[in-house]
Amino acid sequence: MSRTATVACVTGAGTAPELMAEAMLALDAVGRLHGLEIDETHVTFGAVAVARAGQAVPALTRAAVLAADAVLVAGAEEPALAEIMSELDLRAQVTRVRFGHRDDVAFVSPLADGAEAWTIEAAFRIAESRTMRIAAVGDAPWNDLVDAVAAHHEHVHVEHLAPKLAIPLAAFNASRFDVALVAPVWAEAMVEIAAAPATARVAAHGLLAEHGPSMFVPSPDGGFALAGSGVVNPSSMLLAAAMMLEYGLDAPAAGATLAGAVSAVLVDGPQTPDLLHGGVGATSREFTSRVVSGFQLSQPWAGAA
Repeated sequence: MSRTATVACVTGAGTAPELMAEAMLALDAVGRLHGLEIDETHVTFGAVAVARAGQAVPALTRAAVLAADAVLVAGAEEPALAEIMSELDLRAQVTRVRFGHRDDVAFVSPLADGAEAWTIEAAFRIAESRTMRIAAVGDAPWNDLVDAVAAHHEHVHVEHLAPKLAIPLAAFNASRFDVALVAPVWAEAMVEIAAAPATARVAAHGLLAEHGPSMFVPSPDGGFALAGSGVVNPSSMLLAAAMMLEYGLDAPAAGATLAGAVSAVLVDGPQTPDLLHGGVGATSREFTSRVVSGFQLSQPWAGAA
């Protein structure tokens, strides 16, 4: 039996319209596979919205964002994104970093003062859906907060790591982690190191709300340099869409299908120009089409006799 979810598709300038188009193609295909219909509401923000409506965040955009089950953003470079974020009850940031065929790390940290306990609880819920392991990275007060929540999740293994040990691991051995629960003062540095661009590596971000819709955004891609050329790398945008399925729309199986297919193409599929040292690269649509064609291969029954 299928169900319907409403998504506010919020698109900025530069490469954002191209990236949103690739996300919609992938979401439609993975939704049909998993019985989820995406009801899309497309609105603009930032420079495009100023040109069309005279406001960086028009009333129509605000209304769509607040009425949605989840918000998917293309155009993370737009300064107006902060204005949209201020409309939502965002408490925690989850940055997913995938590399190779299956390695997948989630870095979780609070977004605002006072959100620490809620963020830690959210991280334990994420760990319970994965391998039941959390690495807590921070000082003694942060460890005390983590341990207080851990008492209610005895089945989750908690390891405490000092930042001076955890940050080099994020740089050189990120697969050592599953869920890394990072104190705010260390979060930005650790995430930037782990998510640094590299072959077959992709990162995206989820901003989780306690009440109302959560927001999902790709890593910045430069915004304008490749606009209109049709060759921007859509992998981070597609991972953001996969995170939206899992954390925003309660469709973890669909999210896993999309995320796994993105990783498979990054490893073995057609490479967009930014991933090549020479030669002719694939277009954005060729990349996404290969992702979509890999959905069936990612299913548990694929290859069964």
